Amino acid sequence: MQNYMISVWEEHFFWLGILQDHAYFIRDHLSPTEVEYVKTAQQYINWFGELNNMLGNIPKSANHSDENMIYFSQRVWPVAKGYFDFEGKLQALRIDNQVNLNLSPTYLNGTLAENQEYLRILSHLVQGKEPEPLPLVNLMDLWLEDQLGHALLFEDLLDPIEIAARRQTEAYIGIYQGFMVQNRILKGYLRFKEPGFARQREFANEVGQTTLEMSRYISTMVHKFKENKLLNDSTLRFLEHHFPETCYFIKKLSYFAPNLQNEASKCSLKRISY
Repeated sequence: MQNYMISVWEEHFFWLGILQDHAYFIRDHLSPTEVEYVKTAQQYINWFGELNNMLGNIPKSANHSDENMIYFSQRVWPVAKGYFDFEGKLQALRIDNQVNLNLSPTYLNGTLAENQEYLRILSHLVQGKEPEPLPLVNLMDLWLEDQLGHALLFEDLLDPIEIAARRQTEAYIGIYQGFMVQNRILKGYLRFKEPGFARQREFANEVGQTTLEMSRYISTMVHKFKENKLLNDSTLRFLEHHFPETCYFIKKLSYFAPNLQNEASKCSLKRISY
């Protein structure tokens, strides 16, 4: 299976930006009293930024077998793996309330799962090999959890006075919870059914269309945020983190649901304001 929508260069560009955001969120949600962990999070923010600058010196056309791309992937690996271990340590401490971090263990499950996917891709790239694309059912496992997490986080950050926005967000939470159940059941069908059967492809299209719809909704909320018309306890970086991840998901889904290809070709993996 080949992915025509995302190049190797774009994979690095996307994941380095996402992991840098994750490091920002850790830093910003740690108590200032957690001096050591705040310092470590800031180090990773800097390292991911430096790697992104290095990536800018590599031609965007470089593929997995290019010597510069292999070398770059080898430089990225220890940083991405180190950050994975850092977040994992914080999650273990957070579970037992041993760190003053205003993020839940389940939130960290999502960021760790995303980091793990980049490490899977890197495990091929460091050897100059083309990464194997995720099967549809595994793609859904990763990004349905992410989209549900975005909806839950968005609801949580809204001020109680934002009643209409909270109700709309609750509706999306219910839809994505249903999608996760459907995907688990569809996974069971694969015991005796080849992947890519008609209902599974239609499911990919349904998920994609709903994801685009929710993204347009969140876009209107971000516009309100920028105009100070939405009461909340979030940051612009936290809100805009949704968009490159949604674009990545849609681009990957479009292989299985061709109806999404037009939207996949138009969306951007770039963080809007950063």
